[in-house]
Amino acid sequence: MCDMIGTSLMYVGLNLTNPSSFQMLRGAVIVFVALLSMAFLRRQIVLRMWAGIFFVIFGLCVVGYSDFAASNHDSSNELIGDLIIVGAQIITATQMVYEEKYVNTKNIPPLQAVGWEGFFGLLVTLLMLIPFYFIHVPSTFQNNPRGVLEDLPEAFVQIAHNALLMVPLLGTIVSIAFFNFAGISVTKELSATTRMVLDSVRTVVIWGASLSLKWMTFHALQIPGFLLLILGMCLYNNLLPAPRTLVRCCDRRTDDLLIVTEESPERQ
Repeated sequence: MCDMIGTSLMYVGLNLTNPSSFQMLRGAVIVFVALLSMAFLRRQIVLRMWAGIFFVIFGLCVVGYSDFAASNHDSSNELIGDLIIVGAQIITATQMVYEEKYVNTKNIPPLQAVGWEGFFGLLVTLLMLIPFYFIHVPSTFQNNPRGVLEDLPEAFVQIAHNALLMVPLLGTIVSIAFFNFAGISVTKELSATTRMVLDSVRTVVIWGASLSLKWMTFHALQIPGFLLLILGMCLYNNLLPAPRTLVRCCDRRTDDLLIVTEESPERQ
């Protein structure tokens, strides 16, 4: 349910704001996952990891600003869309933390978890398509002849008249299945925060593919933005060889602070 609600809210927010704001605000999920992991999973986030999270979010902001500065998008609904996207990140972070706790405490195989999530999501989606077929919404949220939220019969008609539509449809099904399986595997073996940090790097792949297909224009600020993104990921996962001494020092200082905090009540 968290996945469906969070994804739906993000698409609603995307319709109200611009893609650059959407991309920037999606980076907030890393902070929410880190905070929820500390609160409910008792996970330790050391200074090195916080620095990596900061660079990831800063890199996303630079990339988003490069698109925003070159766009002429102007809408009074942008603020509402941005708030909806931020709210969706809290729901997504809740899902990530819950998945980490569930697959670890119950020792659920990642493939089994993805299968049950997919089955439940398919069942709920099919049921929701019935009322969506009768709900009329403004043109901002639909693009079909009947003007409704979802028009499943129209989708089947379009596929019947153009069989090539099955290619991206099947590609989406397969790629999302592997994506969720890999995500839950990372969550189980490492952590939900690591999953979100790695997930943010797919922006680089999307950017490269969009440029090669000429779906977007190149902006100079995108290069330092993506470099900051990769730097943050490497710093979070301790992949940078140069500052390892400083990294160990930061980790040790954080550990000492935690030990002192835990021992102080006993001394009292």
